Amino acid sequence: MTPSLQRYHSLSIALHWSIALALLFMFASGLYMVNADISKADQYRLFQIHKASGVLVLWALILRIGTRFFTRSPTLPDALNQQQAFNAKLGHIFLYIALVTMPLSGWLMVSASPFGLPTFVFVDWIKWPHIPGVARNKSIETIANNMHWVMASVLATMIVGHVSAFVWHKKKHNINLISRMWWNKK
Repeated sequence: MTPSLQRYHSLSIALHWSIALALLFMFASGLYMVNADISKADQYRLFQIHKASGVLVLWALILRIGTRFFTRSPTLPDALNQQQAFNAKLGHIFLYIALVTMPLSGWLMVSASPFGLPTFVFVDWIKWPHIPGVARNKSIETIANNMHWVMASVLATMIVGHVSAFVWHKKKHNINLISRMWWNKK
């Protein structure tokens, strides 16, 4: 009999927390760059950092999803009933969909922008390509922009739900789910 896995793979854990921190930065920088009273030059620099960070988050997500498929995941605690286990799985699926949709909508928005500004990752080292066939398409840019803002709201709500579920299970059922997504074994 195979012993029960107590936590996620170390790469999954590192990616989970890296993406979580990156999302905090992405939310803060996204709100700041469109609402702050800053110079156009500073706004441009912040947009470039935000876009490059979005590319890195997208790659981290791809790696995280790949890691999820190729490594074993710990089983959910027996204290969770069948409905709670179903809700947890469904919540994670929707969270992954939102996490992937967010940077893709940003990429589409940048690709369709009437400005046609390039995205550089790691300053000037790597020029990230635009999505072909949508250049300078104001209609697509507007749709992608709206989707990006809606997905930001949806994703923020889902993250609050994700954290709230952890807190609720800890307080109500004394289930320490964080140990599954942290490096210690217990």
